[in-house]
Amino acid sequence: MPAAGTPGTYLRGGEFYSPVEGRLRTDDVVLSELRQPGSRIVPRHEHELAYITVVLQGDYLEGDRGMLRELRPFTAVFNPAGTAHSTVIGPAGATFFTIELYEENLRQLGVRLPAQTTFDRGAGTMLWPGLRLYSAFKMQTSDPLGLEGHIVEGHVLEMLGAVTGVEAPDNTAPRWFAGVKDRLHEGFRKPLRMRDLAREAGVHPVHLARVFRNLERRTPGEYQQHLQVRAACELLRKAEWPLAVIAAECGFADQSHFTRMFRRMTGTTPARFRRAIAHRVCAA
Repeated sequence: MPAAGTPGTYLRGGEFYSPVEGRLRTDDVVLSELRQPGSRIVPRHEHELAYITVVLQGDYLEGDRGMLRELRPFTAVFNPAGTAHSTVIGPAGATFFTIELYEENLRQLGVRLPAQTTFDRGAGTMLWPGLRLYSAFKMQTSDPLGLEGHIVEGHVLEMLGAVTGVEAPDNTAPRWFAGVKDRLHEGFRKPLRMRDLAREAGVHPVHLARVFRNLERRTPGEYQQHLQVRAACELLRKAEWPLAVIAAECGFADQSHFTRMFRRMTGTTPARFRRAIAHRVCAA
């Protein structure tokens, strides 16, 4: 393994030439935000893991044997494991989001990745799932207790579906879909893993992620969060229920997590929402 801060020509998972701004390791992936502040020519190298890069800003060229492609901001590129390339970063520097894929997880899922480098400049299937995963990554890294892990998992599976070219389903819900939603409604107070939902439904987790996104415009984890907040709204009508108790009852880790999720979805805090409800009740 190269010495810290001195990458070699073979980069293992999590190793990069550019400084790492944030990182999240799960059982499935290594997610990293990289920020190169200025110009840099990166020598020819290869990565141990297959990975997707989403260019967020800056000047960036990537290729091999002198054939460099310009990757403008909001371009996504997939590289298979062992792909050799060099890169050039311009004077403005660059910021990237990378999704490195563990081979063991891919084997367990039965996912076969493309053998060639693939680009998406906005009209393909990778960029938008990549940006949704980046948003979930930013929420997760700001949450040291890891409370958004099931949200990240759903976006990772959606990303895998995009890379492998799994066809998006039509708008007709398959027979198993109602059962998945019922399971979410019954068990939303506890963490529900995508793989468990898929196993119960008898489908592949990547397929479940794509179907759910197509039909509900959100991941199962996001759907579950909406159910938690809705249940909290009902309990906030009861003045005798403390906020901490409501948080625990609805499946939030603590009151801080409850407040953050509630504000994200409603634009206000649970306490303010409670006061507004009480005012309307009195006015009525």
